[in-house]
This record gives sequence, structure tokens and C-alpha cells, in this order.
Amino acid sequence: MGSCAALISLHQTLNRISESDDFLSQSDKQCLLDKMDSVLDKMEDLPSSRIVDAAAYERRVVDALLIFQHLIDSHLSDRDHDDIRFALSLSEQLQILKEEITSFLTATDVEEEEEEQQQQQQQQQQQQLCSSRRYSNFASSDYSTWNQQQNLLVGLDDQITALKQLIFDPNYYYVVISVVGMTGIGKTSLVKQVYNDPLVINEFDTRLFLHIGPDYIRSEDIVLRVLDELGVVVPSDKLDTDCLQKQLSEALSTQKYLVVLDDVWADLILPDFQENRKKSLIIIISQIQRTYDYIYTQKFIILPFLNDDDSWKLLHQTAFSNREEKCSRELEKIGKKIAKNCEGLPAAIIQVGENLRGKSFEEWKTLSEKEDPLVITRYDNTPLSKALFFSYMMVPWDLKPFFLYMGVFPKHYGISRSKIIKLWLSEGFVGFLETEPEIEEVMGYILDLLIKQSVVLKEKHVSVNMYRCKDCRLHFTFRSLCVSEAKSEKFFHIVKKYTDCTPGNISRQPRLCIHNNVVLAFTQVHEWMESVPNARSLLCFGPKQQYPVLLPFCFRLLKVLDALAIRFYEFPHQLLALVHLTYLSITCDRELPNSISTLWSLEVLIFTRHHNIKLLNNGPVYLPIDIWNMHKLKQLYCKGFDLPPPPDDSHLENLITVSGVSVHSCTVEVLSRIPNLTRIAVQIESAHDSTETFSFFGHLASVYEQFESFKCVVVNPNLSSQIVRSVSNFPMNIMKISLSGCGLPWENMEVIASLPELRVLKLRWYAFCGPLWKTSTGQFPKLEFLLLEDLDIEILEFDRRYLRWVIVRHCYKLENISNQFKNIELLEVDDCCPSFMKKMREWRSLFGAEAKIRSSSTDL
Repeated sequence: MGSCAALISLHQTLNRISESDDFLSQSDKQCLLDKMDSVLDKMEDLPSSRIVDAAAYERRVVDALLIFQHLIDSHLSDRDHDDIRFALSLSEQLQILKEEITSFLTATDVEEEEEEQQQQQQQQQQQQLCSSRRYSNFASSDYSTWNQQQNLLVGLDDQITALKQLIFDPNYYYVVISVVGMTGIGKTSLVKQVYNDPLVINEFDTRLFLHIGPDYIRSEDIVLRVLDELGVVVPSDKLDTDCLQKQLSEALSTQKYLVVLDDVWADLILPDFQENRKKSLIIIISQIQRTYDYIYTQKFIILPFLNDDDSWKLLHQTAFSNREEKCSRELEKIGKKIAKNCEGLPAAIIQVGENLRGKSFEEWKTLSEKEDPLVITRYDNTPLSKALFFSYMMVPWDLKPFFLYMGVFPKHYGISRSKIIKLWLSEGFVGFLETEPEIEEVMGYILDLLIKQSVVLKEKHVSVNMYRCKDCRLHFTFRSLCVSEAKSEKFFHIVKKYTDCTPGNISRQPRLCIHNNVVLAFTQVHEWMESVPNARSLLCFGPKQQYPVLLPFCFRLLKVLDALAIRFYEFPHQLLALVHLTYLSITCDRELPNSISTLWSLEVLIFTRHHNIKLLNNGPVYLPIDIWNMHKLKQLYCKGFDLPPPPDDSHLENLITVSGVSVHSCTVEVLSRIPNLTRIAVQIESAHDSTETFSFFGHLASVYEQFESFKCVVVNPNLSSQIVRSVSNFPMNIMKISLSGCGLPWENMEVIASLPELRVLKLRWYAFCGPLWKTSTGQFPKLEFLLLEDLDIEILEFDRRYLRWVIVRHCYKLENISNQFKNIELLEVDDCCPSFMKKMREWRSLFGAEAKIRSSSTDL
């Protein structure tokens, strides 16, 4: 990861050097960038078996580069340095850096030559392109073997049953079954148990269980491997794809076979097994979720994490392997807490159980009080740590900084898709990528790739796309590895206690992540931070503070400041000196100063009041007029504030998201000066706004034709009277509408129902009122997602045959819905009328629809 993160950091550092600074020539800049690109290209091209060996050489390059950047950053942040001494030091370090890069490139070239020679010898000896024993020298199979030896399959009965049902189902038409999940979750063990089941053995004429590993990237290699296992000798002149496929088809033409491909990493073009139509199966075991569209269709079995009861059962079995050992009630209580802290990962539970075997009550108690039951680093010699580090190393090289950055958040922190994308962009991670104009889409795609790699966990779906996450998190094992790697790579540093802030810990760290904001109350901590002023990000993610805590404003090169959890009585004017800020998130009881425009680089501004502060007047509170001079602004969240009327010829041409404003920001005068706005969230105090103010619905339609998302929330609506009497037009091509508290009659739904591109509709808390909602044929032509929450609706007749996802929550009067809902892909019902919930359960059992039906007393 080091070279990739270092290249990002290098771009940021060189961009800070102005044309008037002559200490580094343009040719030296370009030469250095070219050399670092060479290092990155080499690391990307290295086979997985060489990555770990090359990392040692790469580390020396990164260390030299960090010293080089530190010299430049120190000079830029303090112009009082001795220029002559600085120039000499920089020249010496630049030469050292170039020598380290040359050494790296030479060493890796030698390694590649040695590997080519070894491969040629292997081909001559075996007359094949690959052999059945060709594995990475640091493979995840090390862990798989260890895990199988444990023979402790707990909590996977449903998945074992599901896999067997697919195998024996007479109507089964899938060719490929993928068993996927995070490393250490029990994929191989589960498939092995089914594979060795006597009924499965009798079902197939031929069974193959093949370990693939990261070195197998061609379909020819896999075919050769299968033929080798079948005992077929392949002549050296018959190694082309067509010949191999023909020989495989002949070998299996009369066979019903089961082929298990274990530990698959690459996007493989699978061999053509389609000629065998005797209900044969291919089972792929992988951490990576992918779709093989070219082989009929595919069924996923995604292994879940263990629940608390199964976690304790597995921990108990591991820690008390001797049946004569007894577990007291007090120890059981502590043990259940430890098991819960393992977050349902079987491999982590087994590792912890082995560590606790034979330990005293006090040692159990001490472990239960720690944040994590295990600490994971690349240097641990445990099978689990090796497997986790291998998974990390298998993340594509250019995605590693994005993954590593996920570790800046505290444990159990809900990471929203929008927040992590904002931070990635503000950190400049996109600077070295060749990207499309829709840069947020690129960042979202990167997040989805990390989830498909099973290194980031999906918590909540995006309504517009049920295959994308809205919230995500890291498992504690990967988070522990991220924190360890980030500190050693000088990528970020976590501050939780006083001693974490010593100069030795924070020196040359570009990002400081404060997970305990109270630490900032110590004067000594501020003095230490002033001694290392080159941090570029300060992320305060500790618990929210009721009372103000001083922030260190000594970081003159700061780009990202997230201090939403820290309260300020007044706007800290020291912030205005941080002219490099691209991301500012702050909680302040007073208004923004007009001089906020001096932060001309800001792209994201999140400004909110403390939750105990209430406005004394009923009128709007405007942002400073100079907000219209912040032309780089892309995202604006300002709950309780409004955009002022713009000065002549003022535009915010890059602003795409506005949230937290009232109707006073939705005039034609304001909206017409934000030409590229695609998302807006409006909050209305019903006591302060008359019904006439809702004409702003039509203002959007008059200014915009293309629009992504509109949200309107009426706070404390008057449920006894209608708040909005009619709905004006929306932008014709709007994709998402979310309404709450508007009190509209269902007859007014006609305008929304006619929108041709609407895909998501969310109706909450008295958004519409009345007992009957009936739609007509042809309405909602592209609607995919529908949310109904806290409405007084009794009958729903929805004439839309194919909805993908419907959620109904707390609609206690709803009793009847149309039969069209039988065809949806996913139905969720939470705490509704008992008769309605009963009907939904019947539908689920009759039609086999995927449904989650929950009440406050039980989950079904």
C-alpha cells in the first residue's frame, strides 16, 4: 500500500509548491513523479507470490519519500527556516530517494527474472503450464487448512441445508454456486462438510475439490488442473484453448460431476463445462462476490456472521475443550461479552478461545474489558493474522489507500456512503486516478469493489439500488489491521489517550484521528502538536462534547477538519488562516462570519448548531453574503440557515448538494444561480411558514429538468389540518422524492405518479393522509423502491406489477394491499396491523418471496 498512498501524498505536496518557489525545479518534480509511477506500476504488476518480498524494498522508498515530503511541508508551513540549509537538506534527500527507487526497481527486476527461470524449469519438468501444487508462498490456504482441522462448524446449519437443497433440487437449473464471505467465516469448512456427505458422494460420478489460489488467473490453467486430477495426459502441442476445452468435454461427456474451486481470487473465465447437461455443478469458494453472467445463471450463498448465542457456544467449545472443565456463571457472563466482541467471526472466536484456554478468571475479565479481543498486525504468526493480511494484500493496489482510510473511524462507527465519499474526495485520493466526470460515481464504485472483496461490510442498502450500500463498517479484525498498517505507513494515527500525542507518535503523521476529544483539553497535547505542524487532516470522531474543547489550529497545511462532535460557542476565527481546507465540518452556536470566503478552497461545508440551541425569532437566518464567492463549494449542509439572495452575476457553479435549508433558499432567484444542483433537502417549521411557501415545489421544476433527489421534511406538523393543499410540478426527470409531514391528500399523488424517471419514493409521518391510495395503470413507470412509514392509510391498491423493494413501517391502520405486491423482490414489514402482518406471512409461504416481517415482540 505504501507506494500508492505515498504517491497521493506526493501529488498533494507538490501541488502546494507555488511558481514563485524555486527550491524544486519543474524537471525534478516531473522526474520524481515519473519514478514514483514506476514504483507503483511495478507493485501492480508483481504476482501475488512476490508482493510480500517486494514490500521490504518498497518500505525503504516510502520512508525516504516521507522524509523528503516532511522537509517541503516544514518549509511551506514556516517560512522562517534557513533557506540555504533547507535547499542543501532537500537536495541530499532527493538524491537518497532516487537511489532507493533505483534499488527497488533493480531488486524487483532480479526477482522477476528468477521467477521466470523457475517457471521455465517447471514447465520443462512437468510439460504443463501449471501443476497441482502451484501455490503462493504466502497463501490464504494456510488458514483454510488450520480452520478445517478445528472441525467446529457452529451456526451454519441453515447454509449447509441450503447448499444441499440446491444440489438435490430436481428443478435446480443453476450451473454455478458461489459460496462467499469474509476470510475466516467458514466457507471452505462448510463446503467440505457437504462435499464429503455420503448422499452427495453417491449423487455424482466424479467429484473434484481443487485449491485455486491467486496464481491461477487464466481459464487454461484451471482446465489443465482439472485434466491433471482426472488423469488425462495433455501433449505439449495441445495446450491451446480449443484443444483443452475439447479434451475436457470428452473426459466429462458421460459424467455427472461436482467441481469445487476453492480460494478463487481473480475474475476467472471459467472452462466451458456447458457441454455436460447432466445436472453437474461448479461450486466456487471465494471472498470476492462476482457474477458469471456467461454461464447461465448463478446462486450465491453468502455466509453470515454468528449470532451472540452461537458465538458463545463456539468460544465455550474452544476454550473448554476438556469436558471435565466447568464454566461458572460469573465466567460465562464474562465469556459471552468476549464472544460478542468477536463480532461473529468464527476464526476470531476460535483464536480467542485458544488464547483463553487454561487462563484464570482475572485474565478472562481483563480481556473482556479491552476494546478488541485480538490485535491484528502483519507481523503476527497466527493463522488468522496471516489470512487477514493476505486478504489485505490481495486488495487491488490502487484501492488500498481507500480501504486503509476506513480505519480512521472508531469501532462501531456507522460509516455512511456519502460521508466516506466526501472525505476520500477532500483528501485528494482521486488525484492520481484517471476518472470520469462523474467523480462521485467513481468513488461509489470503489466502495462497492471493497465490499465485493469482503474487506468492507455492508450494513444498509441504498434505496435506489439494493445492491449498493448506504452504510458500511469494518470488522474489528480488519480495523485493527488498518490501524496498525496506517501507523507504520505514516498514513494516519489514532489518538485515544494522552500518551498517543507524544511527538514520537505523531511525528510525520499526515492524519490525526481523535477518538477521545477530551485529550484535546490538555495544554501539553497542544504543545506537542505545535511541534509537528504538518498534519493535513484532523478528524475528531470521539463522543460529542457538551462543553467546548479547544482545537489545535497550528496545522497550517490542513485540508480536512471534521470537528462536528466538538462544540464551539463562537466560530473560531483561527480557522480562517487554514486556507488549504477543502472539507470543514463544525458545530457552532453562532453564525458563520462573512470572512468565511477566505477559505476559498472549500469543497464541503457542514455547519450546524448545537442541538440545545433554538432560534428566538421566526424569520430566516441567512448565511453570510460572501458564501456566493466560494466557487469551489460542492456540498453544503447548513441546518437552520439559508442561502441569502445572490449579488449580481454571482453563481455557485460547482454546488451539487444543499441540505438543511428552508423554503427561503428555494426561490427562483437563488436556484437559478446554482445551475448544477442535483440534490436538495428542505426543512420546514410548520409554525413559521404559511401554506403559500410550498410553491417552491414548482420553483424547482421551473429551473431544473434533470434532478437526482428532493427531500422535504415538515417539523411538528399540525395533524388536524392540511398543511400543503396541492403539489406543483417537480423536475421532469427527478429520480428520488422523500416527503414527511406534508399532510397531502392522496388525490395529489397524480403529479408524482406521472414522473417518468422516478425510481425511489419515500413517504413518512403524515406525508399523505387519507384511508385509500389507488393508482392507475401506467403510473410510476420506473418506480423500484417504495417506503410507507407512519401513515394513516387503510387500503392500498397499487397498480404496478414489478417493484423491487417495498418497506411498510408503523402503518397500524393498513389492512389490505393489492395482489401486485406478490411480485416484488424484497418486502419488509415492521409493526403494522396484526391482520396485515398475517397476510404478508401467508404470501411469503405461498409464493416464496423474500420477506422480512418483524414486530416489536418477534422477528419472523
